[in-house]
Amino acid sequence: MITLFGAATTNARKVAIGLAELGLDWVPRHVRLDQKEQHDAWFLDIAPNNKIPVLHDDATGMTVWESGAILTYLADQYDAKGIILAKSGAARYAAIQGAFFQAAHIGPNLGRLNEQLTASDAARNPQMMALFFGECVRLTSVVERMLGNGRPFLAGDYSIADIMHYPWLKAGLDHGFPALLDKPIVTDWLARIWERPAVGVGMLSFD
Repeated sequence: MITLFGAATTNARKVAIGLAELGLDWVPRHVRLDQKEQHDAWFLDIAPNNKIPVLHDDATGMTVWESGAILTYLADQYDAKGIILAKSGAARYAAIQGAFFQAAHIGPNLGRLNEQLTASDAARNPQMMALFFGECVRLTSVVERMLGNGRPFLAGDYSIADIMHYPWLKAGLDHGFPALLDKPIVTDWLARIWERPAVGVGMLSFD
């Protein structure tokens, strides 16, 4: 059995989507972030960076943390048809490239912008907000270019690159983030991803 340690967060939803796309049997293990359970000793034993998600696979004995690493593991272990990650060649590395871009740029900057937007007036820093807002506008323009020339998905074919980006950019759209609302190519891509049944299943897994 596969156990996914997580909560209703963007990063846990990435992995839940991947599991659903591959049709794998798994169980959710809610990590109670409101009770700081991610700092408990048992969790630090499996997740040294005290972050969700973490996946444990009884079949292989593997425990993997970091959402991009988890999705790559699932693809290598269970995706013989290349549903979420091509087995070799340019398509594989285009997908991995997109996944790294999300983890290094889209996630951190949208996360920090959200922290500023939801902070109290006393804690909000207008200079930091402007910095992160400007960077998020730039980054969504990169996503727009990735979808240029009629590409339906970020790496050409549907892949972990789309799965990594979707929960984050969907959250930005739902919160009325102008940099997304002003880019029809990106919003059309979001709508196209949502049409996949596994995406709806994954997005609601921890709700």
